[in-house]
Amino acid sequence: MTRPRTLVVQIDGVAIEDGEIAPPRIGEVTEFPLRFVEQPVSAADTLTVRALLEASDRGPVLQSTGHGVPRRWEWNGTLRGDGWTASWRGFRPRTGPVELTGRFYGVMGYDTPETVRGRVTRVQLVNERYRRPPGNHGGSIVVEHRTFRDVEASPRFFDSDVFMRDDPFEVDRAVGVMIDLDLDDVPPVPPRPPIVPGDVSASGEMLWIVDRELPLVVMLDADHVAHEYVLPGSIGSSRHLWAVPSGCWVGGADGLYWCAAGAEPRRISERPTYQGAVIGETFLACPPGTTWLSYTSDREPVSVQVPDGYVSAIGVDGESFVVLAEQRRAHAESTHRLVRVTVSGEVTVGPDLPAMQGWVTPYLAGTPLRLVRGNVAVQILPDLTYGVVQQVGGRAFHGGQVGEFVWIIGHPPDGTSSTGWWPLPAPVDYDRTRQFWLFTLLDAGTLEPVSSTPLLATNPAVTIDHRGTVWVIAEGLQSIPAESMLWPPAVDVAALLDGD
Repeated sequence: MTRPRTLVVQIDGVAIEDGEIAPPRIGEVTEFPLRFVEQPVSAADTLTVRALLEASDRGPVLQSTGHGVPRRWEWNGTLRGDGWTASWRGFRPRTGPVELTGRFYGVMGYDTPETVRGRVTRVQLVNERYRRPPGNHGGSIVVEHRTFRDVEASPRFFDSDVFMRDDPFEVDRAVGVMIDLDLDDVPPVPPRPPIVPGDVSASGEMLWIVDRELPLVVMLDADHVAHEYVLPGSIGSSRHLWAVPSGCWVGGADGLYWCAAGAEPRRISERPTYQGAVIGETFLACPPGTTWLSYTSDREPVSVQVPDGYVSAIGVDGESFVVLAEQRRAHAESTHRLVRVTVSGEVTVGPDLPAMQGWVTPYLAGTPLRLVRGNVAVQILPDLTYGVVQQVGGRAFHGGQVGEFVWIIGHPPDGTSSTGWWPLPAPVDYDRTRQFWLFTLLDAGTLEPVSSTPLLATNPAVTIDHRGTVWVIAEGLQSIPAESMLWPPAVDVAALLDGD
């Protein structure tokens, strides 16, 4: 009898809390992003693997390895073993057949495309010890002081309140779980649906959806009849949509495409296009570099010359686009400034802006237009400087403008934080055994909550149609209910295609 293939993996608590990995439970089949991290042979809880390493053609990254320790060059690639594939990072360049010592980690998937699939046969809670100076809410890890406790299932959230206590010099905190995976005791992977929605955009009566990986766009008309359009593009790239009354612009790593009802899609530009916004029929595309392009479907694009910078956010202010551009400088802190582009292509560049503190992504939204980061909203003045500062009721991870609303997403409240039950109007009894994130619509003028909806996504694509229905990409295509705290109904786009 062949011995079953198994894998022991530590899953970071943040990956579970952020919704990337469902809390593992004994007996359940799970799939998640997998990384192998090399560790010294002397380190505890390590294993040695033999695998084929396919080195990445990307250059190494000068990586920080701890406070007071010089940074080191780190290489990356893909490890292929018996029944598993993992991303790899290491401080020594390698390729081909390798023997490595380290640990497997379940992590966030934004930079770890390799996944593992198996049945969970054991779950252990992992605790690490932190040492703190007196009065310091934080601390450093006590190296190799790790303890384990068998549990039936991983918790949904991991306790960080221990850092707020003033008395202990050392504290133990759960940082994740260690699981045993049976790689063989799993059912076959089900066939992929004809479309897996990756982005959505509405204009007029048309709702446009693009696949997460395939060059496939579906348009739902006013009667929810599905019309399929195949782009002459590559497989494996995510794409974004910007709908206008006459059709839809589709951008991604392989360029910009134009789709119109009843016509063959065509590629307009080969330049990668990830950022953009629309006003009426005008689409402003912001590819990397110093030339942006203003498009309409019936004329040649207008070139827009701008300073070099990374596009952090785009908002709409009347008949002009406002872009937050970040200037990244080597060996110096980045700076931000705002760039205004009118629908006719006129450009105004604002001054360098004072730094906004916070780790969350800034966004532009609201009426009047504001730059929002965390729980701070700053009004944008006509000269592209900061105006009145306003506090938002609570922090959010992501947000943006959608019609007459501002949307945000963050943790659901439990009444114990300094913001109480915000954005909910009062204590609410909800199922805390099911992990979700809270999607909230705010009034664009006052930034006061209008409604809140549980979602299984941390950064959904969001749009609004001519009827005022807000659509998101979370568990597929879903519509936001008008009443708060109702789970959103889904539209099975694949089934609509099959019935076409």
